[in-house]
Amino acid sequence: MHSFQLLPELSDDVVSDLQLDDPVIGVIRSWFDLAYEPTIDDLRQLPPEGRKLWNLRNNFSVVNNILIFKSADNSQLIVPDVLKRRLFEQAHAGPLSAHLGSERTLAQLHDSYYWAGMSKDVRAWCNACDVCARSRGPPPRAHGKLAKVTAAAPMDLVAVDILSGLPEARNGSKCMLVVVDYMTKWAEAYALPNEEASTCMNALYNGFFLSFWHGKPITFGPRQTF
Repeated sequence: MHSFQLLPELSDDVVSDLQLDDPVIGVIRSWFDLAYEPTIDDLRQLPPEGRKLWNLRNNFSVVNNILIFKSADNSQLIVPDVLKRRLFEQAHAGPLSAHLGSERTLAQLHDSYYWAGMSKDVRAWCNACDVCARSRGPPPRAHGKLAKVTAAAPMDLVAVDILSGLPEARNGSKCMLVVVDYMTKWAEAYALPNEEASTCMNALYNGFFLSFWHGKPITFGPRQTF
């Protein structure tokens, strides 16, 4: 059996050395080879994935000096940390790959390889893949539910908005302040030189509110002032 299908350039000896140099697999391999039963303190020295791996020791086997995990269906290489991302790249974005989703990438890896937390790692790496992100397109925008807005009387509710990005006019105006009374639908627009709060408030007070208070006729159709 040759464990590596995705990385044929690595020999069994190299893979064995990488396992022995791994801070978790190296310790577990030495316990397994010596038939050593670690104490509770020994196990506490391992990270959670190391303790999980040790619990699977009854399914360990050594083939060509490589530690593997044997199940009823297949045999999986116990992957040292330095090879995890490399194996993922080969399975997900290698020459014979097509940037498959996380589940299909995981299925390909799981057929021949094992490491604790593989599912979590593969999903995170797939989500961070630039090629996959571009193919998915922008995330959908959340749309709020429309609600009916009612006004009981003229000037009870006034909508104000600024239209910017306009070409500069001869008088220096660069944006448009649009004001609409909800009740009457009376609309006016004022060309402004900037979007400063004081500029907008002067236009609102002198152009819109004073006109209404001084008895300016209110029509029930749109009316714009420039």
